[in-house]
Amino acid sequence: MNQKFGAAKQPTGTPSLAWSSVVVIFSLLAGASVVHNIYKPNLTLPAVENVDETKKKQPLINKE
Repeated sequence: MNQKFGAAKQPTGTPSLAWSSVVVIFSLLAGASVVHNIYKPNLTLPAVENVDETKKKQPLINKE
């Protein structure tokens, strides 16, 4: 037993971590694409005038 403690080959990192990160990002984007193609949500923003009118119509909340 002439080998010193810790003299084994040093780890260089796991390439599987990089691939798993790529797979996770790809699957998230693919899932979002599928959901948006099925449900087709309306992502248009309302005009600024409509937001102001909506705020005026909402009742004020009393904070006690």
